Amino acid sequence: MKIKLDCFPCYVNQALEAAEYANMNQEKKWNTVLTVCEELAKVERSEPSARIGQKVHKIVRDFSNTEDPYREQKEKSNEIALGYLEEFRDKLAESEEKLNIAARLAAAGNAIDFGPRREFDVEGELKRGMNEEFEINHWEKFLEQLETAKEILYFTDNSGEIIYDRLFVEQLLGASEVEKLNLVVKQGPFLNDVTEEDAVDLGLDEINKVYLRTVDNGDGGNSPGLWSNEVEKWIEGHDLVVSKGQANYEGLSTYSKENLFFLLVIKCPLVERAVGADVGKKVFINASDQPG
Repeated sequence: MKIKLDCFPCYVNQALEAAEYANMNQEKKWNTVLTVCEELAKVERSEPSARIGQKVHKIVRDFSNTEDPYREQKEKSNEIALGYLEEFRDKLAESEEKLNIAARLAAAGNAIDFGPRREFDVEGELKRGMNEEFEINHWEKFLEQLETAKEILYFTDNSGEIIYDRLFVEQLLGASEVEKLNLVVKQGPFLNDVTEEDAVDLGLDEINKVYLRTVDNGDGGNSPGLWSNEVEKWIEGHDLVVSKGQANYEGLSTYSKENLFFLLVIKCPLVERAVGADVGKKVFINASDQPG
């Protein structure tokens, strides 16, 4: 998705939130937000919205005294999510539609703010989300491709929900002839996204047939950007691709690929209009069948 005017207030609010997590004083917050506004004033209309988000959070990290303002929040998110892992793994074991239920559970995790700033009935939200159908559902097309898939690419999103992505990944590996699943994480900190360090700490690299790949977090490392030609080649080089979460949708939605599927909860009116489903709804969309 390209940047829209409606994105600007959201980026300023994100900068303020990140500054809070980084424990900045008022002077630093003021200078951080001013610098973000200066950066937004230089934005080209053709730029991907995901790229602007990276620039905003790079500014916050540069002004803060911490490499990862969200580190504590991510740890708490994972701790909360892990507390329900075995309960929902048992529920999956009892289900006759394990793969589909695991996908819904991963989406339900995407809907929850696991952080300490908001109150959620996490268990209730997960149960409700697990039982709700996708508002837009290209599941049968996904299953057709899964039957012959040997290599899968899976773009991860946030901490906390990554615990339930793991359940979906396990079911994908167990329900198909997949030989390899490349799990894409951020090379370094960005918001509360899962980083390579986070993934290793959670043991995701120890899952049989799972391998980690990294995309740039905006620091200009040696990993490709989400919207780069290299990542497009990754997509083309895999039999099946799952893009989890709204931010990944924003970065990859320009790719109209038959093998690319978006799994997310709609959280923004702009994405609501682009996708054709209301805010709060879960969708499972094939990239080649997107509205418009």
